[in-house]
Amino acid sequence: MTSRQFAVLCALAAAWGCSFLFVKVIVDAGIDPLGMSAARTFLGALTLIPFAWAARAGFRQPRAVWFGMLALGLFNFAIPWTLFGVAGQHVPSGVSAVANAATPLWSAILATVLLKSESLGPRRIAGLGIGFAGVLVLMAGDLNDLSWGETGSILLILVATLCYACSAVSIRKWCSGVPSVPLATVQVATASALLFPLALGTGAYAGAEWEPNVVASLVALGALGSGLAVVAYMYLIRNVGPVRASVVTYMVPPIGVFLGWAVLDEQIGWNLAVALVLILTGVALVQGVTIGWLRARIAGARPALAPSE
Repeated sequence: MTSRQFAVLCALAAAWGCSFLFVKVIVDAGIDPLGMSAARTFLGALTLIPFAWAARAGFRQPRAVWFGMLALGLFNFAIPWTLFGVAGQHVPSGVSAVANAATPLWSAILATVLLKSESLGPRRIAGLGIGFAGVLVLMAGDLNDLSWGETGSILLILVATLCYACSAVSIRKWCSGVPSVPLATVQVATASALLFPLALGTGAYAGAEWEPNVVASLVALGALGSGLAVVAYMYLIRNVGPVRASVVTYMVPPIGVFLGWAVLDEQIGWNLAVALVLILTGVALVQGVTIGWLRARIAGARPALAPSE
């Protein structure tokens, strides 16, 4: 991995790590979760337009593939991003960032059950157990403050991550031949077309406090986290491969937790710290990642036992 590619990787992790902070700022300002996800997808789609124009040849796909991409817009973006907004009303942004890391755990289960392309050996089963144990620890909260609002919100995040995992498996099975930029653009634009009428019809912006920090968070979440970050991820996949690009999975949760503490003064309780370690350890075991593997991925060398790209 070149220094430029590593810089893009770090920028991508920062952008997605900041997304949880932006969501929290937006929903705390009185914008309904539906309004947040509608604006996010709209701004993301606008940002992707020039990239989509450059890759316009990739939009020539069979009708069945188009139907699949339209459905993915609902399950990969519209539903999970709205659920994250609902959860953001009740839990700190750092908790959302940590719970979001459950996506690879769901993906491992679904890939094994539906694609039959992978098997669950002892190491991966142990990783799943450790990872989901981390989710339970995250839901425990402080021993003297267990609220259903927080627990229910984490369950909603798990549903959102399950949507992500189902979408990823569906893409592998039915849309693997679609270029990345058209695939992302159709999904984000579809989500925007579905969400905006609902947001306007339900008065999602009626109680909003349009302070400068709220507007800046919304623009950054849409243009950066939902637009440019997608292009950056496609760049990494194309230039360093999907396995090396997936290193970002391990960088996002610590960034989200740190920003929640530094910017929003969120407390880092024992359960959040323990859950972070358990979930990332579980994900690492499921994906066959070690410290040496991470170093080799960043350096660009392929270890003898590395997962295939």
